[in-house]
Amino acid sequence: MAEKKVDPATGEAYTLKELMAHYKGTYKKKELEEYFDNHCKPVKVRQSKAKAKPTKDAKPEPKAKAKAKYKAKAKAKATAKAKSAPAKPKEAPKEEAEPKGLRTGKDGGASALAKLRSFSRCVLAEYVWLDADGVTRSKTMTMTARPIKVTDLKVWNYDGSSTGQADGHNSEVLLKPRAIFNDPFRGYPHVMVLADAWQAWDDQPAKNNTRASCAETMQMYKSLDPWFGIEQEYTLMKPGRVGEKAKTPLGFNKDDSEPAPQGPYYTGAGYNVAIGRPVADEHYKMCMEAGVKISGINAEVMPGQWEFQVGPCRGIEMGDHLTMARYIMLRVTEKHDCVCSFDPKPKEGDWNGAGCHTNFSVTPMRILPGGYDTIIKVCEAFGKVAKEHIAEYGEGNDKRLTGKHETCDINTFKYGVANRGASIRIPRDAEKAGRGYMEDRRPAANCDPYRVTNIIMKTTGECLNAEIVEAGSKMHTAFVFIKPHAVTDKVQTLVKDKLTEGGLTIKSEGAIKAEVIDKKKLIDVHYGAIAAKAVMKKPSELTVQEKAQAEFEKQFGVAWSKVVEDGLVFNAMDGAKKLGISPDELGKKYDALKKGETIIKFGGGFYCGKVDSIYVINGFYMNMRSKFTAPGTSIYYYEVEWPVEKMKWEDFRGKFLGPTDPAQAPAGSLRNLIYKDWSDLGLKAQPDTGDNGVHASASPFEALAERCNWLRLNLNKDPFGKALLASGLTYGMAKTWFEDPALEFEGGKKSVFDMLEDLDAGDCLKKCKAIAAANK
Repeated sequence: MAEKKVDPATGEAYTLKELMAHYKGTYKKKELEEYFDNHCKPVKVRQSKAKAKPTKDAKPEPKAKAKAKYKAKAKAKATAKAKSAPAKPKEAPKEEAEPKGLRTGKDGGASALAKLRSFSRCVLAEYVWLDADGVTRSKTMTMTARPIKVTDLKVWNYDGSSTGQADGHNSEVLLKPRAIFNDPFRGYPHVMVLADAWQAWDDQPAKNNTRASCAETMQMYKSLDPWFGIEQEYTLMKPGRVGEKAKTPLGFNKDDSEPAPQGPYYTGAGYNVAIGRPVADEHYKMCMEAGVKISGINAEVMPGQWEFQVGPCRGIEMGDHLTMARYIMLRVTEKHDCVCSFDPKPKEGDWNGAGCHTNFSVTPMRILPGGYDTIIKVCEAFGKVAKEHIAEYGEGNDKRLTGKHETCDINTFKYGVANRGASIRIPRDAEKAGRGYMEDRRPAANCDPYRVTNIIMKTTGECLNAEIVEAGSKMHTAFVFIKPHAVTDKVQTLVKDKLTEGGLTIKSEGAIKAEVIDKKKLIDVHYGAIAAKAVMKKPSELTVQEKAQAEFEKQFGVAWSKVVEDGLVFNAMDGAKKLGISPDELGKKYDALKKGETIIKFGGGFYCGKVDSIYVINGFYMNMRSKFTAPGTSIYYYEVEWPVEKMKWEDFRGKFLGPTDPAQAPAGSLRNLIYKDWSDLGLKAQPDTGDNGVHASASPFEALAERCNWLRLNLNKDPFGKALLASGLTYGMAKTWFEDPALEFEGGKKSVFDMLEDLDAGDCLKKCKAIAAANK
């Protein structure tokens, strides 16, 4: 039977399945599973007093006599237990009862608080962020509900002029919630919120908001699935004058003289050895209660010096969890009469400094065959940018990285297996297993975890992606298909022979029936931008470049802006209605238009033709769609590839395939052959601009979009697709670009497909990267 738990928000008992049904459409599955596991309380089962059934031979005792006998037995048992029991310990505190009427979910804000008679059932949220110097700051808000997800929280603000992040005359800085933790100091249901700071006046990251840049990098290289684990060393110090930096470690003698040399303190135990253990232990427990991914602690080499480890964490959460762990440490020391220092060299002399050793791996290191070789490759890449990394690894690190005390000199870079004196230590197990992780020992205790993980991921991503991009640049892969009007056995043989003779390798081929094309809307996705211009968008919504407008005026003798203003331009659907004809009839009229006279091309899949007295955008589309979806028809496709050096993409389209108008196609091109021999090939009519026999992709990028549509290709498994992601595009960005949006680039908005048309694979990838950078 499924376990039932009480939902604190409603007071009702549910199974996990019932809870999901109750909150269906409000929260995601993972959020509800976490809520059920960590916040819902087990149902208390009342034990009923079962009466023993008397046997046939048993004689029932009088009620009073049985009761007296039971009492006597219980008293004797209690007396015996009391004599043998040890001294009575202090009564354990009772677990705090679930607040009655607690709400969970989105905070109602000030308007909801104003309607409450009392705030006794409200929740406190401690917002924590980093100031201009990387020091954690915090302040508390009263909320109407306990948040389950980050979007349940409101964006708050604070005085940035007091944290070095704004000027007094324009001081408002925003706090954007990024992660939720339990509040171990105030207890359930209260929370702590990790936030980052943004300027209210322009919504740009505030000074020292290094998280924003780190999040972009982690998203860019998400497919590598980076894991981090940070070993945070810190030193407990004796408090100095208020507002001044503490100078003496907690473990030094009362007269400030130095203790015995380091040696017994590391992982030690006992009085005058493990100095500060109560602080370290309390911090450990508090982090666990908060939900911080803390994985261990140990005493360090210098007295009063300790370490806690956070991780493994994935991507951006490394910085979030370490920042919250540091904040909790500062809160813990408030009541222990000591100061926590993250200084990389808290005490001059023959003492170890304090670091933030960062353990790191990505999927090719950790899981894939050849993982150890990948680790070496990344280490070599780190060596080339050693100075750039050191600049991100904390202030005052030169006092720690001296080449002594288990460190490598700050001006030296080296890596080695099990070498704690190297810049990068590779664990012995990684060498033996042939895969694993690496440890960068250079980051200082006071480093910014977002800056550290950011540059580690950037260097690694660029190193590994360079090979992926290079591989994707060497091969061309196109999607070619015979259009429905030309699908005959003879045409299939001709196309296949032509592809093979041209040195193109056919990776796959096959037929796709009209019914499938119609049901899965393959042709609509294929001609997405064309279809949108023909059916959904109004002419006023379309972007026509200045050069195209000038050509329009030259050809038709009237300005584009004028005909739009006068209402003389229509999309295909509206144009048919205006003329009082069917879409098919409009299509026939459109096919009869002549290039350079009555029809003009504005861009890829973007045409404007003069039909009777009006101008029609993409009037060919409705007629074209019906050709692909007519019952009994189909297309026949070929997925082909060839080395880039064998044939440029421009030649593949212009010379091998031939231009859109088959009558203009060069002799020997595929479209020319079909146009010339159409009758012998079994076609019903000679090909024209619309029915030109064969389609082929206009660029490597468009080819990828077409393969993803028609063949249901996995972007992450395609060489060019992987190279595209490695160039800086996210998966979501690539999918959006497949719809051919107009994007800002080099001073104007342009069609993605147009910008990439006829480029070879390597140039296409470079331009994609540049376009992505221009549209962040």
